[in-house]
Amino acid sequence: MANSTKLIGKKMVMFMVLAILLVGCSATNTSSGNGSSASEGGDTIKVGLQAPMTGDNAQYGQDMKNGVELAFKKINSDGGINGKKLKLIVGDDKATPSEAVAVVNKMIMNNGVKAIIGGYNSSPTLAAQEVSGPAKVLHLNMGASPELSKQNNKYLFRVILTGSVYVPAVMRYMSEEKKVKKIAALFENTDYGITMYDAAKESTKELGVEFITAEKYNPGDKNFSAQLSKIKTLNADAVMVVGLYNEVALIEQQARQAGLNVQFFSPDDSMYSKQLITLGGDAVENHIFASMIDLNADTEEMNEFKKLAKENNIPAQANTAIAYDAAMALAKALTEGGGEAEKARDALANIQYNGITGPIKFDKNGDRSNTPMIMQVQKGDFVVIKESE
Repeated sequence: MANSTKLIGKKMVMFMVLAILLVGCSATNTSSGNGSSASEGGDTIKVGLQAPMTGDNAQYGQDMKNGVELAFKKINSDGGINGKKLKLIVGDDKATPSEAVAVVNKMIMNNGVKAIIGGYNSSPTLAAQEVSGPAKVLHLNMGASPELSKQNNKYLFRVILTGSVYVPAVMRYMSEEKKVKKIAALFENTDYGITMYDAAKESTKELGVEFITAEKYNPGDKNFSAQLSKIKTLNADAVMVVGLYNEVALIEQQARQAGLNVQFFSPDDSMYSKQLITLGGDAVENHIFASMIDLNADTEEMNEFKKLAKENNIPAQANTAIAYDAAMALAKALTEGGGEAEKARDALANIQYNGITGPIKFDKNGDRSNTPMIMQVQKGDFVVIKESE
């Protein structure tokens, strides 16, 4: 039933993509597929931001917008891209596939963007790349689902680490360092949540660890008592939560109220935000997760980013830093491409750039291959407990 539902959903998205593209193509002749509209001929280069700007995920979208705007401000003050200024076009995908398709199509066909940064959520990103790929528009995304590696879209690049990198690292840590044997999974019922759980389950085969239950919730849910009550009866050694900080904070608060006092952890850093601690308080203390970035790192790149963020009254959040890196890497590729879309794509595919989040380079699937560090919430802060290898 689940597979047939997923297949129907994918067909609906493909139908929407085709319909919207046909409408867009008939509506304008001034914008070509590779974004070479008036944006190339003038003194600006337009770049789209596909992100959730409203709804439960709005804070993530705002963090991304802040990061891209910081980068563009620096790039433009340094002379821009071969003399042209970068201009950001923001599209609210509302964290839904249908809205993602619509906003990406509009940015390409109406606004003439040359590249897109985003989305944040995996399902909208998977849908949106079916528009940007055929249009030959560079698309730097922050989706975690392993499915994004399988799209055969040479214009799609992922600026965060994939679940296939995050998951084995944190599962190995939980097995070897925390000595857990029985894990309960609680994950959001999305492409992101399901594929991250599947990857975690696969990684346990060689670790002597088992998942004793797999519980789901829908993004935006507020009450997790049913799932937590079931987990409590199973005497799990740890609970793996796959989700964003809103739900993770609520889940751990309710777990504490229910007397479920076991180790909580997440396979990636989707909840890495001060908001997790603000909302969760003492309940999220000791939460463990894999991450690609340490905001407390004393590096030249991190210090420059923090200085720029402070000067612009912008919080230095993890997603802000990642989006900043994406914009800086894109700018390097656009500069080397000299205004030609295919050359810019090739430059991005072969990029060697040292960013806030470490060295940025992509494999044949458009994924980064850095190894993550393991972090933990300690005394109201995020602390590295195992360095990346």
